[in-house]
Amino acid sequence: MTIKPLYPDFNEGSEPDEDPEIKEHPPVDLEGEFSNCLICGSNLEGSEQFQRLRVCLNCGFHYNIPARMRIEALIDPGTFIESHRWISSIDPLVFSPRVSYQVRVLNDQVRTGLSEAAVTGVGNIGGTPCAIIAIEFGFLGGSMGLVVGEKVARMIEESARQRLPVVTFANSGGARLQEGLLSLTQMAKTVVASKSLREHGLPMITVLANPSSGQILSSFASMSDIRIGEPGAHIAFASLGTLREVEETPYVGEHANAETMLSHGHLDMVVSRLEQRDQLALMLGLFEKGLKSDVGPRRRSIQYRPTRHDAWESVRLSRRSDRPKASNYIPLVFRNFVELHGDRYGADDAGVTIGIGHLGIFPVMVIAHERLSTGDDDVPGDDAITKSFTERFGYADLNRGGIGVSGFRKARRAATMAGDFGFPLVVMIDTPGPKLAVAEELNGLASEIAEMINVMLGIETPVVSVVVGEGGSEAALAFSVADRLLMMENTIFTPISPEAGAATELRDRARAPEVARSLRLTSYDAYYMGIADRLIAEPEGGANQNPTGAARALRQVLISEIGQLSKRNPRVLARQRRRRFRHIGEYSPQFRAAVRSELSSWTAAVGDRMRRVFGGGSQRETDEPTTEE
Repeated sequence: MTIKPLYPDFNEGSEPDEDPEIKEHPPVDLEGEFSNCLICGSNLEGSEQFQRLRVCLNCGFHYNIPARMRIEALIDPGTFIESHRWISSIDPLVFSPRVSYQVRVLNDQVRTGLSEAAVTGVGNIGGTPCAIIAIEFGFLGGSMGLVVGEKVARMIEESARQRLPVVTFANSGGARLQEGLLSLTQMAKTVVASKSLREHGLPMITVLANPSSGQILSSFASMSDIRIGEPGAHIAFASLGTLREVEETPYVGEHANAETMLSHGHLDMVVSRLEQRDQLALMLGLFEKGLKSDVGPRRRSIQYRPTRHDAWESVRLSRRSDRPKASNYIPLVFRNFVELHGDRYGADDAGVTIGIGHLGIFPVMVIAHERLSTGDDDVPGDDAITKSFTERFGYADLNRGGIGVSGFRKARRAATMAGDFGFPLVVMIDTPGPKLAVAEELNGLASEIAEMINVMLGIETPVVSVVVGEGGSEAALAFSVADRLLMMENTIFTPISPEAGAATELRDRARAPEVARSLRLTSYDAYYMGIADRLIAEPEGGANQNPTGAARALRQVLISEIGQLSKRNPRVLARQRRRRFRHIGEYSPQFRAAVRSELSSWTAAVGDRMRRVFGGGSQRETDEPTTEE
């Protein structure tokens, strides 16, 4: 039997190649239409997976799937209730270059069994009620006209009134040119509705199928909080045919598919249709409300009593290559963690991990800095900080673990989502500082740091930050603007690396241990100065000796802190957070003592350096008191 695509007339856009009055469009016989895979040639007859999901069992190619078939496959059986079913399009412009618009609509209504290109309703996915919007590609290429725009907007507004999350399945190949400017304005209509959904603190999750382009992609689909692409799907504003014509190459498709868009930060994940139901159920469960109200009285755990550690030893322990990183802590601390990707500006910084997971009974948003290894820093201790960059600048290579512009944007996106949906925010810090490069400066590094601080100060949700490794300079500060700042026992928090301080002030990198003690950068010092709120004990010998034990201690403290903060009004938390950083380090007796101690250490260090450079001086200069004395 010859292989036929489901909708051969709509591969590139919304217009059929042949006259619909001449060509007959009988209902699609899904059981008899395919016998062999279009890509690999494998036999599809009798494949339950293909019949249900339109996915080849052998090569995984995703064929177009009708909207109702998709809903039936992904929604809990018997739960879908369709809405606005019988609304259909008129011909507002009497547009008929070859065949009247009404005839085209009628033909597609007969062929697809739908009144329009959007199917809307409510149903359950994994037991979680949600609003469903599915676009039918077989109906005028899934283009958005007056009826589609109105159905989408009404469904989103209705979900806001009913406090339901929205799941959309986008599959569109062009514009509804037969409705002219009236069609174009539907983009703004659906964006308005999507904005109201976000204002109600409700999420929208969109699955982008092949193709997803044009007005639907550039309106409500891109307003989604989480975007999922299907494998190999064409996802771009322009259709594949248009891009091939503009770029004058037939190979442009690989630069506008789901996998490429994921790597450039425009998608959160690429998920096969075989796994979409489980993935959607997991995410909708994480977004469910009401968990906080189940929190009962909690016994306040006994806080760890800090003891002073040698500063340089803390520096060495915090930088060890075998010290647990975010990727080690996340699966041990959070359940059902779903990683999200992209900064939505064209990049996805692998050094910053964001996602949603359960911390005990709390669904939380997570931002974690993942210190990346370049292959030459996998040596514990001092060797890890004496590479080529150290020889040039006097401190560890910031670009090996620094946070760049895309990292700040990605983190800011997660922080904003946490505020929008009321997720407590947990931030794990392990960075030597911002990434230093001319390209980063031209992309607005300084502005991104300031904007990250601004967002962290303003979000109305509990925020807990924890330093799990090195807390370096401005990058660490931007991530540590929180209601509670926690530090693991053997971590540091410093405005400058000890090596840079020694090179700048003493012109001697070898004196970095001495400067480290003067910087008061240990967790104990941060706790004593009132910057850190709580310290977390590490296993004997450091977290690298027992990562599971360190993660267990971290998890217990985080649950305790989030439990306490979740009982407080989010707006009050945000006001108190701003007040806290407005008054931090005010001139108080404790602050005077800390400053006096630090000045004494620096005076001794500088005096010693001066004597070494200029000699001991005259007897009167060194020993005899003056009259003024």
